[in-house]
Amino acid sequence: MTKISDSVKVIVSNNLIYSMAISSGLCNYTKVAENIKDKVEAMTGKTVKFNTIVKVLANMKTEKPEYTDDLEILKKSSLTIEYEYSILYFDDIKKIPENTILVMKESNIYICIANTGNQQSKIALIKIILPKESSFTPGLTLLITDYLMTYGIKFTNIYRLNTEIWIVIDNSNAGKALYHLNNLLHES
Repeated sequence: MTKISDSVKVIVSNNLIYSMAISSGLCNYTKVAENIKDKVEAMTGKTVKFNTIVKVLANMKTEKPEYTDDLEILKKSSLTIEYEYSILYFDDIKKIPENTILVMKESNIYICIANTGNQQSKIALIKIILPKESSFTPGLTLLITDYLMTYGIKFTNIYRLNTEIWIVIDNSNAGKALYHLNNLLHES
């Protein structure tokens, strides 16, 4: 039978976000324990208490991380947020406003993200400006996606544009996302 500590270590080591969060000290151990409890129980074949998983996670902080390159890139990044964005739909490309920052075509409809200047807008745009040397670094968008999902933060879309990551998010989640991203980028 697999030990609880071995199960937790396998799960964490196979998830870059969990590994980063734990080794950087920016981890909500209870939240991670909630997310992995079912897997730990499946691996061990027995019911496991949250506190047991939390204790194993807390003891893992002292282990050396294996992903230092990604964290170093993120530490060199800057973070901004802009409000008053909207998602607009058009059937004619000529109708797309000039203040549009992104256009996608889907089933003969143009979907646009534009800064409308409307204070009633419910969409914000979080930008992570990465250093130039990161333009060929794969996986950063997935890393950010997993990181936000670990904290239960929902967003509309995420885009990687060379050295920028754009997160389109509802205003109600923007502050929480910004807080956690700031911790990841500047306090890890």
